[in-house]
Amino acid sequence: MTKEELLKSLGIKIQSIRKLKSQTIINNKYIYKKMSRKSDLYDYLLTRGFNHFPRSYSKVCDEIELMDYINSKDIPKEQRLEDLVYITSILHLNTSFDKVIDIDKIKEIYENTNKKLEYIKKYYLDKQNEIEEEIYMSPSNYLLIRNISTLYKSIDLSKYYLDKWYSIVKDNTNIRYSFIHGNLKDDNILEDDNIYLISWDKSRIDFPIIDLEILYKNNYLDINIDTILSIYQNKYKLKEEEIFLLFSYLLIPSVIKKNNGEYLKTKDVSNTILYFDKTYNILKDYSKKSNNNTNK
Repeated sequence: MTKEELLKSLGIKIQSIRKLKSQTIINNKYIYKKMSRKSDLYDYLLTRGFNHFPRSYSKVCDEIELMDYINSKDIPKEQRLEDLVYITSILHLNTSFDKVIDIDKIKEIYENTNKKLEYIKKYYLDKQNEIEEEIYMSPSNYLLIRNISTLYKSIDLSKYYLDKWYSIVKDNTNIRYSFIHGNLKDDNILEDDNIYLISWDKSRIDFPIIDLEILYKNNYLDINIDTILSIYQNKYKLKEEEIFLLFSYLLIPSVIKKNNGEYLKTKDVSNTILYFDKTYNILKDYSKKSNNNTNK
């Protein structure tokens, strides 16, 4: 079925067509595009009482779909991100369920995360030794060596929260899951009088904290993790062990990207240090508050 045949079958007469990236906008009302999601996704979400996505009219061979075009309002990025957190909490609340998983699976998550932390720490220790042997440091290496303690502290705090998570869940195999979006960033939310999530191609069943991890890492310059948790938990309260695992994941450094130019490498190091300096200080304070509350 061609685009024209599809529109004709729906009683839509083409008056205007324009391109927006890989999408075709028809009559400034509809978007005609390749399908990048599971064909039954929206049906599932509707059965769970979640309708915060543009209306889909039809699909052709599970490859093409016609959807409402949302002429999104110009909303400040900070407000848009807060709305993104809110609508994510609704998604998780409506699709949440408990699942009994094997204790070996929990142990596997713990051991794999520990191995990742050990690998990252060894990577930066080797990097530090390599840089300290240089006679003339490059700008990126100088920036890294001046701030490398931030990464070590983040690794240690990540291990601390991972251990706290494991101490709770190792004897409790009833784990909470939900349907997650998997790609939360500020340009994947549209707003008119309602709020819509788009770009569902990475959606799946997983731990709800995965969405919060992705959301924060994609937007940490514009929203703090404590702000995210405050808005999110008004609707969907995280368990203590879920917060511990979230914090552990947020604090795991990545390796420095291999860039061709020194400018890009320096920029990557700068962004890495900025992220972990900000995140470590916030989550370190949370740890202190948590310990103080426990001791009261």
